[in-house]
Amino acid sequence: MDLAMSLTRYPSPVQGPQGLAWDGDSMWLTSAANGHLYALDPKLSIRDEYVPPHEALGITHTGSDFRLVLAPTIEEPDLERDLRYVYSFAPDAGFAACFPCPDFSGSFLAYADGTLYLSQAWDKKLIALDEAGVSVREVQLERRPVGMTIVDRTFYLATVNEDWEDGRLQRLVIGASAASVETLQSFSFKPRSVAYDGERFWIADRNNHSIVSLQ
Repeated sequence: MDLAMSLTRYPSPVQGPQGLAWDGDSMWLTSAANGHLYALDPKLSIRDEYVPPHEALGITHTGSDFRLVLAPTIEEPDLERDLRYVYSFAPDAGFAACFPCPDFSGSFLAYADGTLYLSQAWDKKLIALDEAGVSVREVQLERRPVGMTIVDRTFYLATVNEDWEDGRLQRLVIGASAASVETLQSFSFKPRSVAYDGERFWIADRNNHSIVSLQ
């Protein structure tokens, strides 16, 4: 059931906003246009810019540092070279490789209770990873997950249909059957990523260079 949350749209400070994460004080944002990582101030202006060793996709905060999915810069048809890895990041320590994504595939991350979760849009999966990056549990979804965060042991997912359209914000309790997914909001744009700042959810509208808040 669509609960019709209130949406507010803000211009993104970078082209192609993609990954979003909240660390308790600042919003963090990755750009699909250049693969960089940005720390934003409360007005969503750029405070700091960081250049990872590869293009940054999804990002999540672990409570002490960040985890990101990094991917090489490739031409779209050359999928055999699209090998994706999870990296750690801290402003004072920089980027460090952790492990490859399962099957070298994945875009967005979420973290809760010591567990890192990875989404695979093409395979429509959410994957719980151990410390070595090995899959310990998988959830098969009906729609493509293109962003996620966790609040109170519940996934909040940005999803799209088979054609990468019909964007929705959905929720699923961790450990529950995928059949219990509930739709909270439908979008007229193609969403990417989900972050929560304690009051509002945030979604990236990559194609229109905007960031959208919901509450």
